[in-house]
Amino acid sequence: MGESFAVPSLNAPSHVLPQPTPSLVVEDDDEPPSSGPVHRSSQMKLDDVASTGSLYDNSPRFRATQATVNSPVLIVDEEKQGTTYLSSKVEAAPKGPQARTTGARLRTLFTPMRPLGPTPTYKASALAAVRYTPLNFLMVFIPVSWALHYTHQNPTIVFIFSCLGIIPLAALLGFGTEQIALRTSQSVGGLLNATLGNIVEMIIAGIALRRCELELVQSSLLGGLLSNLLLVLGMAFIVGGFRFPQQEFQPMVAQLNSSLMIVCVTSLIVPVAFHEYLEDRLAPGKEFEILLQLSRGSAIVLISIYFAYLFFQFYSHNHLFLDTCQTGSSSSSSNSSLFGRASTESLPMSSSSEAEHLKLNAAIAVFLLVASTALAYVTADHLVDSLEGLVAAHPNISKEWITLIVIPIISNAAEHATAVIVARKGKFDLAMSVAVGSCIQIALFVIPLLILIAWGMDKPLTLLFDPLETVVLFFSVLLVKFSVEDGKSHWMSGFVLMGMTLSL
Repeated sequence: MGESFAVPSLNAPSHVLPQPTPSLVVEDDDEPPSSGPVHRSSQMKLDDVASTGSLYDNSPRFRATQATVNSPVLIVDEEKQGTTYLSSKVEAAPKGPQARTTGARLRTLFTPMRPLGPTPTYKASALAAVRYTPLNFLMVFIPVSWALHYTHQNPTIVFIFSCLGIIPLAALLGFGTEQIALRTSQSVGGLLNATLGNIVEMIIAGIALRRCELELVQSSLLGGLLSNLLLVLGMAFIVGGFRFPQQEFQPMVAQLNSSLMIVCVTSLIVPVAFHEYLEDRLAPGKEFEILLQLSRGSAIVLISIYFAYLFFQFYSHNHLFLDTCQTGSSSSSSNSSLFGRASTESLPMSSSSEAEHLKLNAAIAVFLLVASTALAYVTADHLVDSLEGLVAAHPNISKEWITLIVIPIISNAAEHATAVIVARKGKFDLAMSVAVGSCIQIALFVIPLLILIAWGMDKPLTLLFDPLETVVLFFSVLLVKFSVEDGKSHWMSGFVLMGMTLSL
């Protein structure tokens, strides 16, 4: 049985630890615990002692020690050289790898990297969503496009109004994703932004896949790659170059992004080369079967590379992807820009100690994400349905041009504006992540994912894209690689990229 006795305090200050009784309970480990009342302090852990000791002015004067697991915990007063015995039985810390790997790591995934500000009310959240972007006024075209579609009106008008309605929905999808990501860790938040960043393209491609319009799927995705690589990045370089003579970003990240894009283009070139070389050497059915197997195997490899890239970006080397802001200074005349402003150094955008300002509460953020996705799906379905009538009514407009140029620009309008705005503010790493990061996501995740989904749906979708479009994408990737591989760029690089865009 456990024996209770008084433990004297040697020169210990009376304020070290408040104790309701002067006695502590000592339990014999060889016998079962006593059935009598046990003082709560006898069950404290070392972590609890340390947190209790932090109440006493957090100075190094007091020190908690323990010789063994079941030995008394000592509170040592360094100044008076006194010792107070707190407890003779302390629970041992859990042993094994599960001690700090299960619940602790799960909690870490959903712990914000920076402290969060006050949670806004429902009214404030609704107002923030309404006022988020001036493009929200285009939402009036959503019910109009639905009404025109269900009343079988002119397909051209339905297509135009559907395109206008998708623009604000894409912006609100990004806003809702961002607000949800703020409540998670950097890894989970980055994964959310990466997964949902191109959800409009995924919706349009998914609808086309369901209708078995495979050429529309391929053209819309390839158009998204060209739009981000040439149009978005070119405009960002031009607008940023008007203020800063030299735009700087992480060279290692730029080289990695270029390498990933080359891998993606290679996965598209190989099926084209295979088709051109073996088209007359194999039976048509045999060649297509081999192309399907090649595409599905390549899709698995590309998705594996994408998840490895996410691990690299958000976990192992996340310090390389910190946003920086380039500042201007008038003290250096040699660095003056085209309009008399100057660029000096890159500084971190924010400190981890600053509170994150929330614009939406959690419920409104989730509702906004779900509602915008549902509206975007229905509107995109009407847009795809009106394509045939639009092309039939205007023979001089090709379906490939609409899917390769128009639809990607419409679905990425919000991202385009974001990249240009942040480049104007000197946040070139963020502009690069918006433009090139979106391309990497489409090439390494969206396209392979649709290949695997089509495999499950028994749809013959392959990586055999149009040869001319694939060649254009290859040279576009090379041009971007040469523009960003040294971690520096300027407005002339933007004009080159824009020139190639216009040549298409």
